[in-house]
Amino acid sequence: MSIIKVSFVLFFLLLNGCSYSPKVTQIPKEELADYNPKDFSNVNSKERIDNENDLIIQAIFYEMNGDYKKSNYFYSLLFDKTGNIEYMFRELTTALYAGMDSKNVPKLEEWCKKHPSDIRAKRLLISFYINEKENEKAKKIGAQLIAQAGDAIDYELSASPYILSGGYKKAVELLTKAYEKTYNEDILMKITILLANYLGDIDEAVRRLEKHRALYQCSEKLCNQLVEIYTKQKKIEPLMSVYMDLYQKTKKEIYAVKVVEGYIYMQEFDKAIKFLQNDYHNDELLYELYLAKKDYADALKVAEKLYSIEKSPRWLAESAMALYENATNKDDKQMLNRVVEKFEKALSDGVKDSVYLNYYGYTLIDKDIDVKKGIEIIKDALKEQPNNSYYLDSLAWGYYKLHKCKEAYQEMKKVVDVEGLKEEDIAQHWNAIQECNK
Repeated sequence: MSIIKVSFVLFFLLLNGCSYSPKVTQIPKEELADYNPKDFSNVNSKERIDNENDLIIQAIFYEMNGDYKKSNYFYSLLFDKTGNIEYMFRELTTALYAGMDSKNVPKLEEWCKKHPSDIRAKRLLISFYINEKENEKAKKIGAQLIAQAGDAIDYELSASPYILSGGYKKAVELLTKAYEKTYNEDILMKITILLANYLGDIDEAVRRLEKHRALYQCSEKLCNQLVEIYTKQKKIEPLMSVYMDLYQKTKKEIYAVKVVEGYIYMQEFDKAIKFLQNDYHNDELLYELYLAKKDYADALKVAEKLYSIEKSPRWLAESAMALYENATNKDDKQMLNRVVEKFEKALSDGVKDSVYLNYYGYTLIDKDIDVKKGIEIIKDALKEQPNNSYYLDSLAWGYYKLHKCKEAYQEMKKVVDVEGLKEEDIAQHWNAIQECNK
């Protein structure tokens, strides 16, 4: 039989205070293909029962298919009928797989006393002790395993009772030994969770994670542990570095978007644009970045490109706004005619978003292109957002342009009551409308 390796899994969420649940012992599957029914039946032929081979086949079948409870039933039956010690070990192993108690634990304890060099048996026994929170017994067996074998799994198993009993420093010490033998990420994650969540040493947790990342890179799971720490600490630059690594490793869009968001947060628009141009091609994000940078010329190019590809009237409306914002002379008749053409085409093709309606309506009003039409378009925008201060401001300005001073004052009063007079446009409109009402 091959040595059974037992791993104890911690279900923590980093830095969220979740408690440790001990009833999660798992054992990696052995090479079931190596099992030979004849190996289980090397006992005196007189002691064999007629259907032993059939029971063995069923036990192995269920075990290979992950139905450990049924497999355990047949191994238990086989051991009860034959006394074959190998059946006892398989019954105990499948009980661990299934998260079940086993009536054969006392027999396993007796076996370990009689066969102190049997590492396999001790690893099974410590696993049961851990599940039952028999911490002192588990610590004793763990010390024996380390002295006798000292494999990574022995250090990892030995750490579990210390975790359960609050001996986190000792647990970290033991898990560190296990990690140094394997450089296994799962073990490192247990260490860093204990350091950050239970010992309050977040800097040491980060140091270990970053060292592993530098030497061996890190999996998506491990990098996301760093993400959680840096996010809570609001450390944007190292967070960006991890997100960049995650994107390069996985090519998942979610990480690319996080990179762009980070650059925007840091006001590093050029870096975000370069990333979008060279690493992650997303024209919609690129358009938003050009807007954030107030680079309306390039924003216009992207909007027109997207419209040519998608034929979505949204991008026609966006290109109309970018065209207007990019103009040095906002009263240029040729430019305004193009803006109107774009908006009219967008509206006829189905644009109904109130943002576009307000922008177009206000342009018609403010530039005295068609004030009455502008007011009607603004009213359509207000159907979607009746309390939007900016839309009400546009409507009030339209009434002002038509010299409907009373209506203008009524609408503008709503805006000032909510927004105050900090914004320059609102203050200018309010002063003009007040003069109109004198």
